Amino acid sequence: MKPTYRLLPPQLLAESQETLVRFVRQEGDRRITKQAMEWLEKLTPKLLQSQETRVVLAMRGKQVIGLFAISRYGLHHSLLVVDKRYRHRGIGKGLTQYACALFPKLYVRIALDNEASLALFQGLGFELVKASIGPTGKPTLWLAFGKWTPDDLQKHAG
Repeated sequence: MKPTYRLLPPQLLAESQETLVRFVRQEGDRRITKQAMEWLEKLTPKLLQSQETRVVLAMRGKQVIGLFAISRYGLHHSLLVVDKRYRHRGIGKGLTQYACALFPKLYVRIALDNEASLALFQGLGFELVKASIGPTGKPTLWLAFGKWTPDDLQKHAG
């Protein structure tokens, strides 16, 4: 069965939020920052209605097998998580392509040691735009897609 991709509607956030947080904790390989987890836990329907914040789901029937959550076009948070049992099947690519079609620009921060994610995003045309030390103290790369601007990074990414 091929996965389907869809947006999480704001009105369904309350009933699915606990499940999504648990999914990210279980499948995120300890790569999701504490700040990103707290953001996902506190995400509100009102925030999810904003044009720059979305949660894209990959579904297999009624089961979530992937998630790409984005806040402020990714300048605040962006987290891509795929169920370990479904990796290497194009689900991360499908989630990212879906998200790229939603936003005029998209930013992701990836730890330098996360080679699989770097390859995925660069393979989809994301450009390396900045290097920094991430929130966990690791060397981190910022990648951008679409109509990104250096001004965005200066204002929001420090």
